[in-house]
Amino acid sequence: MWGQHPPSSAVNVVHRYIGALRRLFEPGLPARSQGRWLLGDAAGYRIPVPADQLDLLKLRALAERARSEQVAGRDAEAMSAYEAALALWRGPCAGAAELASYEHLAFSVVDHECADLLREATSMALRLERVRCILPVLRRMAESRPWDEALQAQLLLALSADGHQAEAIALYRTVRRRLADELGVDQGEELREAHQVVLRQGVAGPVEQDVVPSSTTDPPPAGVQSRMSSLAVVLPAQLPADLPWFTGRDEAQRRTLSLVNGHVMTQVSTPVLAIDGIPGIGKTTLAIHLAHQLSDAYPDGQLYVDLQGFDPDQSMLHPAEALQGFLNALGVPDTDIPASHHARSGLYRSVLAGRRILVVLDNAHSVEQVRPLLPGAPGCLVLVTSRKRLTGLATAHGAHLMSLDVPPLEDARAFLTSRIGAARTSVDPQALDEIVERCGRLPLALAVVAGRALAHPDHRLTDIARELRDAQGSLDGFAGDDMDNDIRAIFSWSYRMLGARAARTFRLLSLHPGPDLTIPAIASLAGVPLSEARLLVGELVRTGLLTEHAPGRVTTHDLIRSYAQELVRLHENESDRHEALRRLIHHYQQTAYEANLLLGPTVVLDPPAVIEAVTTTHLGSANEASAWFNADRNVLKSVVQRQIDAGSTAEAWQMVLSLLRFYHREGWWHDWATITRAGLQAVTATGDELGRAHMSRGLAGALLVLGDHDAAARYLRQALELFHGLGKQSEQGLVYRNLGQVSFAQDNYHDSIAYYERALRHSESLNDLPGQATVLCCLADAYTRLGKYDESLDLVHRALAIAEALDDLNGQGLCHETAARCYLANGDLSASLMSWKHAIEIYRRTGWRMNLVEGLTSLGDTELTIGDRTGARAAWQEALDLLRHLRLPQVTEVQNRLARLEQVTAAGTRGGR
Repeated sequence: MWGQHPPSSAVNVVHRYIGALRRLFEPGLPARSQGRWLLGDAAGYRIPVPADQLDLLKLRALAERARSEQVAGRDAEAMSAYEAALALWRGPCAGAAELASYEHLAFSVVDHECADLLREATSMALRLERVRCILPVLRRMAESRPWDEALQAQLLLALSADGHQAEAIALYRTVRRRLADELGVDQGEELREAHQVVLRQGVAGPVEQDVVPSSTTDPPPAGVQSRMSSLAVVLPAQLPADLPWFTGRDEAQRRTLSLVNGHVMTQVSTPVLAIDGIPGIGKTTLAIHLAHQLSDAYPDGQLYVDLQGFDPDQSMLHPAEALQGFLNALGVPDTDIPASHHARSGLYRSVLAGRRILVVLDNAHSVEQVRPLLPGAPGCLVLVTSRKRLTGLATAHGAHLMSLDVPPLEDARAFLTSRIGAARTSVDPQALDEIVERCGRLPLALAVVAGRALAHPDHRLTDIARELRDAQGSLDGFAGDDMDNDIRAIFSWSYRMLGARAARTFRLLSLHPGPDLTIPAIASLAGVPLSEARLLVGELVRTGLLTEHAPGRVTTHDLIRSYAQELVRLHENESDRHEALRRLIHHYQQTAYEANLLLGPTVVLDPPAVIEAVTTTHLGSANEASAWFNADRNVLKSVVQRQIDAGSTAEAWQMVLSLLRFYHREGWWHDWATITRAGLQAVTATGDELGRAHMSRGLAGALLVLGDHDAAARYLRQALELFHGLGKQSEQGLVYRNLGQVSFAQDNYHDSIAYYERALRHSESLNDLPGQATVLCCLADAYTRLGKYDESLDLVHRALAIAEALDDLNGQGLCHETAARCYLANGDLSASLMSWKHAIEIYRRTGWRMNLVEGLTSLGDTELTIGDRTGARAAWQEALDLLRHLRLPQVTEVQNRLARLEQVTAAGTRGGR
């Protein structure tokens, strides 16, 4: 309030004013009471106003709704939202004269925001002939912003549209005189044009004006500048027709509108939106639709060019040719267009200066092709489409990048319904869903199928679905007479731009069994070094045939994969395909083996054989190993099945062993059961006794955690007999420990102790220290169930000493977890709580999901016992968040705990009333 020189009484004055404000907000508030609304602390004062009670936030929400309705074509609803938003405006921010004299940035930002909103609303009101509803606000804001020529121009147009032509003319003279007398400048082009419209009694249309190059843009070349003054403004309208059946892409439309609004408010640069995606994803369709939706905001016209960046039958359009077409469309004759493409670009930017034009650059090949076509001054909008992600546009020109994915299932259904008609699609919704699935939701494929359905109105959707089903693995189901819409032809445009080695890599990628893959996997598949694989993947990504959906992981659309499958059968012989697949399988086998070592497995076999030209994925920690296993989980299952199908059963069951630790810790227990059962069937058929022993024990482990204790015991006894016959002492000790766990789960604690003691003797005889620590904890749990708490804690302390000596974090976590159960059973809740927290902290560090879930669940139980409902809820909610993606009984158990807690809390609240 006093700037940089407050008086000595300033603090007391502020306190007095705050007190007065508090009593104004809350009449009857005692003196020196803080009250509800104005809260003070050492840093100052704040008003804790909820979001739904703050006018500015209400205004912004209504403005956003108005813009969304406008994009959707619901103009009446948009106008109503604009009116509601403007009704909240009560004048300039901090409108008191004393405060208005200070240039507070926060106040200016809000005032500019409200003025921009009013400009948007006025433009729509003029178009809808509803200016009367916003005219009072427009008058007041124009009065408070006398130097805002754009706002004054809109007030002129609104007054004229509402029948106040004389007042509009008088206002123009007042504003012009004010600018001349107080600033010594002439009125701007926008105000002059509005005056011309008023003089013609509101007849809309462009007014001929001189085009004056902006000082911030490149000057027109010599010989042309003299002619610029006579250049009449031409309104180009080059947009192709919008699709009448356009559906979906709501998020993309919302983002675009937000982008445009943000740039309109700041007026610092031309917004550029670069849309990229795979062939057939609908980039051009979306760009044209967006352009039509936004055309009213760019009244000086729309420019469109197909840059032919990926069309093999036509040479890529040079920027100079595109500039020639744009300049012609803007009214520049050929005789005034310079030969140099740099000079053409300068002239182009000069002609666009001060104008609001929408530019669509379709099918761009590179940033270099786009750069000369970008306007130089604010006011325009540029939409670019490309199969490549034009990162350079974002870096050098601040472009916003938008990658299109296939539309959601509902949008894909809606697209077909809008094209084919609800009468046909509603008859057989199952066939509709199958068509959508076999099209992979690719918009181009959906359009081809819709065209076929319209061409054959007598065909049922079930017939079309059967055609696609019969063509599975090829693109024959999407072939057509129109080469512009033939999917195979469109994919080939990108394929034919590849170098020979990249093309071969693309073909071989179709042999991969999963939805995505890493660069080391691609290097192995192609049999090339990792560095070369990175270059080849970059080339494939740039042509749109691959998409890097996560760092270091690429994927492609199912139909592009089908195209690659056609090519690999055509160009690669059976021997080459077999060797590529062999290298890929060994990549996964070797990487799985090394990842398993990082997780600390109980069984370690000899490493797989090293195969030439195979690259493994480098993993540096247990968490990285788990992340890799999770990302490639489904691929690894497919690889095991391929090994089984190929008769490589030894390699298959050894790879299964590499997966079991991961399945156990991450909770993929159903996968664990499925893959070990398949491995057991394979080794049983081939008579592989060692494999049968390991797969029997592996399957028993899955059945144990899934609750089938009898079957688990049966398979463990089979494994024990096989390991005994093979003389495998270490493995026999593991089976005895597992049998003890089964007996424990069946509440046979004395039997479990007998099994555990035999397992302990095996571990001691083999000097297996990690095994000893684990068995000691198992014994401790059994003693706890028998009420022998002192013996239990002694065993835990022995185990903890071993785990700490080995620096075995998972072992230490198990020890704290076992101690927590013992303390809880003995009634020492405080010690139990502390032990659970120690265990949970360790499991968070090691990333052992299921142990963490068990720890959090038990921690919540303990905290509820001591009356800490908040702590219990937090622990259970975290456990549930870790479990949501799994189909396990623990999900229901935790959900039931949370539900019961909410019921108890609700009942307590009602009782308190």
